[in-house]
Amino acid sequence: MNTVLSSEHQKEMRRYIYNHQNEDGGWGLHIEGHSTMLGSVLNYVALRLLGEGPSGGEDGAMEKGRNWILNHGGATSTASWGKFWLSVLGVYDWSGNNPVPPEFWLLPYFLPFHPGRMSCYCRMVYLPMSYIYGKRFVGPVTSLVLELRNELYKDTYDDIDWNKARTECAKEDMYSPHSLVQGMSWAFLHKFVEPIMFHWPGRKLREKALAMAIRHVHYEDECTHYINLGAVPKERYHGRTGSALP
Repeated sequence: MNTVLSSEHQKEMRRYIYNHQNEDGGWGLHIEGHSTMLGSVLNYVALRLLGEGPSGGEDGAMEKGRNWILNHGGATSTASWGKFWLSVLGVYDWSGNNPVPPEFWLLPYFLPFHPGRMSCYCRMVYLPMSYIYGKRFVGPVTSLVLELRNELYKDTYDDIDWNKARTECAKEDMYSPHSLVQGMSWAFLHKFVEPIMFHWPGRKLREKALAMAIRHVHYEDECTHYINLGAVPKERYHGRTGSALP
């Protein structure tokens, strides 16, 4: 993400990540957890962004991490937040995500499923994610991004069925299976609603929804003096500028 870190900072960050790699080669959701696809993919990508090569680390640590990922289905089997961040990086196609539509912010507040009625932990994560999803933001596609596209998947990147990948999830990451209603709702939004948003008048509606979402991002920054609710929503905002990550 074009963040400038000294070589010593990068070295110590790599050391920390390696210290919490599990014996099977993967990483957990937290430092004492069993290996998950989400933890393994994000830590592997972090090491690569920190300057580590695909064969780096002591005793082939990077190869072990990559083998764990590929042996458990590849990065298409990561959990939804993993798919989201890989999409921002340019390592995963946005069409492989379940929809996070910003248009829900335009609904009347009295509706029980208006996002403003969600628990604060869900609401303040959904808010910036819906903005970034609506923008389909992708960072610079660098040579490293292209390398990661080749390293993280069992299939060739251009041959991946992103619609199928949209619902894939490794069993190690499946804490709560999706309900039938949830799956049908996502499929309807993905197949019928999202395509409309790229053409008029859907495009105008999306622009209006994005404007609403970013206003709420500004409100949250200003009301909390840019501290925000916690680490998860904060990492989806952009420092003290009060604007979303893009």
